[in-house]
Amino acid sequence: MLLQAGRSSPTPITSRIPLYCGLIAVELVFVWFVAIGVHAKGYKLVDLLGHRWRTPFAAVIDVILAIGTATLLRLAGPILFNLLGRWSSNTGFLLPKSPSESFVWIAVSLCAGICEELVYRGYLQRQLWNLTSSLPAALILQSVIFGCGHVYQGWKPAMVTAIYGLIFGLVAAWRRSIIPGALAHTIVDVIGGLKI
Repeated sequence: MLLQAGRSSPTPITSRIPLYCGLIAVELVFVWFVAIGVHAKGYKLVDLLGHRWRTPFAAVIDVILAIGTATLLRLAGPILFNLLGRWSSNTGFLLPKSPSESFVWIAVSLCAGICEELVYRGYLQRQLWNLTSSLPAALILQSVIFGCGHVYQGWKPAMVTAIYGLIFGLVAAWRRSIIPGALAHTIVDVIGGLKI
């Protein structure tokens, strides 16, 4: 999750595109790191996707599930915001301000959706499940780690992100695939950044 709530930046930024390219690079480095571990065990990175679409019906189900998950998270966001109380976040500077930045923001969101689902749900959740022999423990642990990875936004937004991570984890476990979660994650990030 790229950001939960934004405020204006105290210093103006001329272009966010270099920052966005840096964010994409960081996401890809995380995937590269996971790929090293996966390849060392004789698997391929694509194996982390889980079940893939074998029929058009399976694709339709995952797309519907992704849209439903994204809608649930977009509706839950304001509720969680009110439950946790108002917060300020220093992530407003990330929001795109021009059409070219908006275009690159979509690329960042797509990269975050795919890469973070590969890392947290495709790899980490499975590793934690094997380690603990408990799916509920794996779901909770990966969501806490996911939230901690977003603590730069503040502790309240990080808690919301952890809840989002738990939902993505449940979807991945239910579908035995990260594909619907990656689609939903991308949708949430695009909408959050573009303020649709």
